[in-house]
Amino acid sequence: MANRIDLSYRPDSYWPESRTPEQLLARIKGKVRRELARRILAEDGFAGLSAFLAREELPDEERRLWGLQHPSCFGGEYLPSVAAEAVEIARISLASVLDDVISVRAIRKPTRITYAVVDEYETKFTPPIHWSKAPLTLGQLIEVIDETVDPDGDYNHGLVWTFWLRQLEYTDDIRQAIGFVDVESAFYPQLTAYYRQEAAAWQAEHVVADTLHRLRSG
Repeated sequence: MANRIDLSYRPDSYWPESRTPEQLLARIKGKVRRELARRILAEDGFAGLSAFLAREELPDEERRLWGLQHPSCFGGEYLPSVAAEAVEIARISLASVLDDVISVRAIRKPTRITYAVVDEYETKFTPPIHWSKAPLTLGQLIEVIDETVDPDGDYNHGLVWTFWLRQLEYTDDIRQAIGFVDVESAFYPQLTAYYRQEAAAWQAEHVVADTLHRLRSG
């Protein structure tokens, strides 16, 4: 039985006085560096982290050399800088050649919180929720992820379903399509589980539809 997802969950703040390790890691732009830092942090604590891994972003030359290690090392490194008053509240990572990343960010203003969606290609995303007085509920964050659009119409199905559907067209393998997208958040513990449940339900529907099609064809 699937775990119940609490769509009404709302974090107290995106800028808590004491940040969790995941919230600290969320400021590291690079996907591979963040994953390595997470692993080291779990095994050795903060003392095990090098300045290279813990750095929020790399200087241009260091970033270039890092990317030469493997194309996936570029993932996330070319995202726009995270301003001091901004924080990443969700991240969509793609299993593309360069491990492309889309970042959902909250920006603290004097009287409100505004929201932005950015990637490494200067895409002009338009989220359905532009601002709020308090942090978003999980349901509202999912709305942002699923209903964000762009001027070119490349994201007609949001930031997750667009890639699931596109990959299924390319591969006809629903497991591979699902595995192409990874969703995480340092502020919403159930966000990853929500999309895993969505993926599982979609896969089940696909299997049933494919079975019926083959039976009718046979």
